[in-house]
Amino acid sequence: MKRGRMKATESLPSPSFCIVHSYFCLPQSRGRAVPDSLDTGNAGWDYLFMKSEDGSWPTVPPAAVRHVSVGRSLASLVLKGLGRGARRGAIVSVVLPAWLALGVAAELAANAAPAEPVVAASAAGYTAELNFQETDEVLISRPIGIKLQSVPFPKEPALPGQNVFRGSLLWGQRPELALAFIWDKGRGRLWLDLNRNRDFTDDPKGVFASVSRDNSQCFTNIHLVLPTATGGRPVRLQLTFNSYGGANINVYAGLSSFWQGRINPHGREWQFGLVEGFQADSGSLPLEYVLLRAWAERQRPFNLLTWTPDFYNYTKSVFFDGRAYELDCRYEPGGEAPKYRVAFKELAPKLGELQVTGTDLHRLILTAKSGMTVLLDDPSGTVKLPTGSYSVDEVWLRKGEVEVMRLHAGRVTVEAPRPATLVAGGPLTNSVEVRSAREALYLNYKLLGAGGGAYQFPRPDYEHPPEFAVFQGTHRLGGDKFRFG
Repeated sequence: MKRGRMKATESLPSPSFCIVHSYFCLPQSRGRAVPDSLDTGNAGWDYLFMKSEDGSWPTVPPAAVRHVSVGRSLASLVLKGLGRGARRGAIVSVVLPAWLALGVAAELAANAAPAEPVVAASAAGYTAELNFQETDEVLISRPIGIKLQSVPFPKEPALPGQNVFRGSLLWGQRPELALAFIWDKGRGRLWLDLNRNRDFTDDPKGVFASVSRDNSQCFTNIHLVLPTATGGRPVRLQLTFNSYGGANINVYAGLSSFWQGRINPHGREWQFGLVEGFQADSGSLPLEYVLLRAWAERQRPFNLLTWTPDFYNYTKSVFFDGRAYELDCRYEPGGEAPKYRVAFKELAPKLGELQVTGTDLHRLILTAKSGMTVLLDDPSGTVKLPTGSYSVDEVWLRKGEVEVMRLHAGRVTVEAPRPATLVAGGPLTNSVEVRSAREALYLNYKLLGAGGGAYQFPRPDYEHPPEFAVFQGTHRLGGDKFRFG
């Protein structure tokens, strides 16, 4: 990690702030750019100096997140004994090494896919078959209802421990969905009544162990068949049992399976997948997310629990690769080889034009009021899409393995024949917002793109956050790390 320090000057002996970035890093020279790094639009890389009373640094609210809060980076430093003038004369220095120091980690890799089914095409659309696919990571996580009981089951294993919980997991309001369980917290064991006959002695595959003996215990590689109106639905889960005193417990289920296949609408191959929820109150499992990306990227890691450009919230219609489709997704039990059959009915909506400005754009995800999702991949210049009013849900930038995103980036209305304009993407600019409050100076790091929008990393490196140091002349007064949140 390259460190820098603000040099003292004769005219300004007040404290200087040096922000040492080991995480939010950007190469600033196109000629010397590190491979696979995003363009920041600045020539040469240097420390950036700015007095707290100079300039106009925009305040951009941190973007919301789907399941976790990563938000903004914030650090505060209380400077006692310094006068107001000294604090106002503070100088911010930002050190900008290369982005590849981020070390963006792979979060999820799908297991090898089974043989791909044949896709039937026609003039009006085509049909694809999706196979069951397991992963080693959690795609979605939900709390599960519990009904505890104090009476032992008629047939259960010997349980010498005292810290034992019995009851049923409720996957919905329908009684046939209930699944009896025994959790031996003291020994880290879980029994599930997989055949739902309330006999725990005839389910050899229903016994699971946790490495933890603490108040929170996770049990993995659980294969269940959830009964639905359209047939038994296979799922792979991990169950996390929590108990922090008394007889109360809660359970979270993490889904580690989905349905996927290869589609070829018009000469280009794609990986298409469906992620179902596992609450079957309506008699079937609801579709929650759609996986859609180039087939060549099918081995690329993704993580749906945080953020990924490869998934979008399920809608009945979608526009991608320049065409619009209506989806008809039907589950077919099929005994040992269940599958999803998805019919793509091609639509012919009225098209308009959208002028997209910005660099390094990987994907735009827009949602129309009509319920259609629009995916614009590698957009540049003028692109065509159905007319309508859209919310710009996600803006993704990618270069090599590095990704950044902006969420809830406003609205845009596309009307024919007049083209609309969307300012999004790079060049990216590192900026620090400085705010004083009595005896404290607050430093807020922001990564700003074209149009002043704030971008963030989908999976921040919490172990190596940005750092800063404060100097008065050559004397180091202190320092700290930024925090996410």
